[in-house]
Amino acid sequence: MVAAPKVVVAANPTAGRGSAGKLIGRADRILTELHVEHVIRVSTSADDLEKIARAAAEEGAGIVAALGGDGSISAVANGILGTGASLAALPAGTGDDFAKTIGAGKFDVAVRLLANPKLCPVDVVRISAGATVRHYVNIAGAGFDSEVNETANAMTVNLGSTGTYILAVLKTLSRFTPAGFVIAVDDRTIELDAMLAVVGSGISYGGGMKVLPGASLIDGVLDVCIVEALGKGAFLRAFPRVFTGSHTTHPKIQMHRGRRITMEANRRLQVYADGERIGPLPAIFDVLPAALPVVVGPNAKGIR
Repeated sequence: MVAAPKVVVAANPTAGRGSAGKLIGRADRILTELHVEHVIRVSTSADDLEKIARAAAEEGAGIVAALGGDGSISAVANGILGTGASLAALPAGTGDDFAKTIGAGKFDVAVRLLANPKLCPVDVVRISAGATVRHYVNIAGAGFDSEVNETANAMTVNLGSTGTYILAVLKTLSRFTPAGFVIAVDDRTIELDAMLAVVGSGISYGGGMKVLPGASLIDGVLDVCIVEALGKGAFLRAFPRVFTGSHTTHPKIQMHRGRRITMEANRRLQVYADGERIGPLPAIFDVLPAALPVVVGPNAKGIR
């Protein structure tokens, strides 16, 4: 077996609706100029990306850098978790929320961090949904937001990360009805009709929606946001507040914190984590404190 270089870039050329493919050469040039020993491996699918990451870690790579969006980062994280390799994020997706949270929100800046990487062990979330067990590093949700994800993934129009998401919100809202949820946060049980529930240690998703504005990637605790049942008009009036994080004071929004979250609903709802479909409820979320070393930038707002 040939040992891997210091940095392996696991690239997803289809991320960002294909824009990531155009950044692979740029990453190679910057790393070469900085004299960072590296190799770039291009994936053909999400499963392939995870396999590339795992193989790189097993070959001894110190850092595996995910070139792509939040889903690509999640795939690489699943590949290297527990191997001792560190994760880096090279943002090339439509939202890049996790990269922004760790201070690597701009592509060139993120690449240059690899020349003198600062590592920070961050929390990882293990999710069990039926027979599926996966890990994620940012935010997962079920209900209205997961159905918005389904809608957005099926759309062919590209209005940018925020514009596409807002259009998907409007399309989904026209046909959505709240579901009956039973959510346990550690030893507290909450039963209610709700639009959605999200669980994570990241701050934002969907291209800048600060759904968990008080979350930290290093505190060993999961943040939970539950949006109670709302009429369509009331939901649309409240929705813009998520972009500033001020939604947390809305009377129909509950915020909780815990280390183990269980969630079920009275109808079939998919769970999406880091923008990728995991499976239907019921689901269990467990925090794994400081489970994954990550390359962070100087303004990492999620490291607090």
